[in-house]
Amino acid sequence: MMKKISLLFLTLLIVLTGCLNDNKLEKEEEVVKKKGKKEEKAIITGEIKTGENYYRSIFPFEPGGARGLIRYGVDNRLDINEFEMGLMRVAQEKFSTDKYFFQEGQFLKESTVNNWLKRDDGKKEKLESGEMSQRGLNQPLGIKEEGSPVKEVLKAHEKNPKYLSYVLEHNYLVQSGEGKVKLGGVVLGLSFNSTYYFEAKDDKGLIYPGEKKLDKSKVKEEAAKIAEKVAERLRTEKGLEDVPIMIALYQEEERDSVNPGNFFAVGTVSKGSGTISDWDQIDEKYYLFPSGAASKNKRNDYESFSNFKTEIQQYFPNYIGVIGNGLYVDGDLKRMTVEIPVQFRGKAEIISFTQFVTTRAMEKLPDVPIEIYIQSAVDQPEALIVKNEGQEEPFVHIYR
Repeated sequence: MMKKISLLFLTLLIVLTGCLNDNKLEKEEEVVKKKGKKEEKAIITGEIKTGENYYRSIFPFEPGGARGLIRYGVDNRLDINEFEMGLMRVAQEKFSTDKYFFQEGQFLKESTVNNWLKRDDGKKEKLESGEMSQRGLNQPLGIKEEGSPVKEVLKAHEKNPKYLSYVLEHNYLVQSGEGKVKLGGVVLGLSFNSTYYFEAKDDKGLIYPGEKKLDKSKVKEEAAKIAEKVAERLRTEKGLEDVPIMIALYQEEERDSVNPGNFFAVGTVSKGSGTISDWDQIDEKYYLFPSGAASKNKRNDYESFSNFKTEIQQYFPNYIGVIGNGLYVDGDLKRMTVEIPVQFRGKAEIISFTQFVTTRAMEKLPDVPIEIYIQSAVDQPEALIVKNEGQEEPFVHIYR
């Protein structure tokens, strides 16, 4: 019996260490960067080699002026994650991870982002030199909410929806001379509603909710207009007069969607210019597995996932849910995440089941970066399986 247990844990240890040797941490670098008019010492963090390219960061960490505000603008947690991570992916088209280093946005303050998300009130601003406009970027409502009948207010919201939901800024630093770094580029993400949720309040304080599903073509039209205004405003900010800028446009999903939205276009603001000189369309889409859409449009991947799911569900006599999410770029599957919630009766079960899932994933699922999250029915993480493209041995971790 002891030999069997020892063999079980030896097998797990081999799987656990199978790919760890490839994840070497590069050395940190000491540099000097400008902060206002002063120069201060900083450290470029080491890079961990993984299946995906991530930017190295600057330490000490400087939080962005609008840090944490995104959760008030974007409703779906999946959208928040994809908006932030996807913006880094878009940035790599112009700012390579080999040359540039990531820093949270330092130019847009919380008040600026809040004001931009409001409606344009039409009032003229008195701007000082180097000061960005604070006017709202969403269209006017058309009527005064206070004192107007509830029906008229609801009708005005439906007729004049808010399109822009959030503005996210990322900065990219580059080495300038020996041991120094400077701002090399700015990437701005603009997130747009797919459904506009609104409400009106009567004179007794009762709230009347409403919602309107937005036409995708109209969203894209309004998004391009807003992006042009943002580009013009950024160029007025001191320190951004000549820095290359990218503005990426993101379409959110519904509040309760099990899939995140996607980026659909990115504009380039050339050095010294205040307008978007070039637009590139982005073909990205998430598919849920299993789903009718995946069965119809991604048949081969759908069948591979279905075969994997069938075998996993045969492991336990009780039902096991297996849900996948696949990111497609230009029509090709680039990454997949899988969630498997199971009711376990002990750690030995978890170890055995994780080994089973690992083997079936290598055999059945497409050869792309894959993350598999095994969790108990109460959302307690139990195991993690990570496989990179072309990798013979995945990384496996059992939570203690």
